[in-house]
Amino acid sequence: MRIAIFTDTYLPEVNGVVTSIDSHTRLLGARGHQVLIICPKYRKPILHVVPHVQIKRYRSFSVSSNRATRLALPSMASVAATLRRFDPDVVHVHTPLSVGVVGLATARMMRLPIVETYHTYIPDFMQYLEPHRLLRLDSLQDRIVDSMVYERMFSSGMFHGLADLIRDGRGAVDEVAAVAEDVKADLPPDERMEVSARFAWQFTRTVYNRANVVITPSVTLQKELRAHGVTVPVEYLSNGIDTSIVTPKDTYAPTKQLLHAGRLGHEKNVDQVLQAFALLLEREPDYTLDIVGDGPAREHLERVAARLGIGAKVKMRGFVDRAALGRIYRSYDAFVTASTIETQGIVLLEAMSAGLPIVAVRALAVPEIVGEGRAGLLVEPGDIPGLADALVRVVGDQALREEMGAAGREDVHEHALSEIVVRLEELYGVAVASRAG
Repeated sequence: MRIAIFTDTYLPEVNGVVTSIDSHTRLLGARGHQVLIICPKYRKPILHVVPHVQIKRYRSFSVSSNRATRLALPSMASVAATLRRFDPDVVHVHTPLSVGVVGLATARMMRLPIVETYHTYIPDFMQYLEPHRLLRLDSLQDRIVDSMVYERMFSSGMFHGLADLIRDGRGAVDEVAAVAEDVKADLPPDERMEVSARFAWQFTRTVYNRANVVITPSVTLQKELRAHGVTVPVEYLSNGIDTSIVTPKDTYAPTKQLLHAGRLGHEKNVDQVLQAFALLLEREPDYTLDIVGDGPAREHLERVAARLGIGAKVKMRGFVDRAALGRIYRSYDAFVTASTIETQGIVLLEAMSAGLPIVAVRALAVPEIVGEGRAGLLVEPGDIPGLADALVRVVGDQALREEMGAAGREDVHEHALSEIVVRLEELYGVAVASRAG
């Protein structure tokens, strides 16, 4: 099968979307499929040679002080020419920003089968899109890449500016602009600039109903999309994890160390983890917290730790590659997160694969992944004392840690990457058959 993938974020960037695409395409190539990845060009060239996988990068520019991320604005004429040369059997759109939306519109124009993955729950991000935050381009760009919150761009008219930039002069991009018009027409004039969950769902229906098959990385999100009017087939498919890179724990004797890992975005609520950890230290003063990852919130989190007086107990480890992270999970007593926007959470699955108990919040797909008291303890979002109490309970009970760790290791078997890619092949076949019918 020949598979064309559109994404606005790819290597050398590191995030969940990139990890998913890279893992899947490596296995797809190994299984004999021909894959073309269409993505932005980055400042630092990267040698990325994978059998049967080729990459087409489009000229891009930085839209924030975060120079790692680039925004590409390819013309539909160029994209159509690329697709004609590659002759794909199916198009897979991962991120409906500039590259993704142009890919979607071009694939529809060429009547190609389309699969779209809905990686992140859009309505939960409405609180982060107040005008003063939108004017901070570094924060805006980062949230766009990780959350796909594009509805603000449509309602504000920003997307029309992007559409003008990518217009190829022959009107082919009209369908892209039509997406914006469809969304705006659904709102009263006085609400067009208002960020709301209703608008988020209208955007979701407009964009994702243009696919032949939509993939979600959790059953929770699958149900949400169906309940809110996505009428095309919506299929659950875990992003999967490579369990071979994770070293499992061989002892549950306390190490007095806790771990949070992931991109340090403001929406991840890592400041709440710090506050809960400060409360834990009042009862368990020997503990330390390692924060692995990088992102726009890092400096803010360093200031929070200093303000709480726990700077000496918190180590900001920065970016750690997946293979290295897979080896160090075992060094910790528990994994802790306060994120409310996880539609799956690859780091959660990796931590569970290592046998770490999870302390997290009861939001979106986390209960589905962790279970209520099975592989970890969950508290209500924003309940910082509750998060601290859960940490105290876990670190103080070795038998509980061992029980939860064993349950987590058992549960991650269904997320094995090799099984996921086989199912992905089947869904590509469904999309092809749907378009042919």
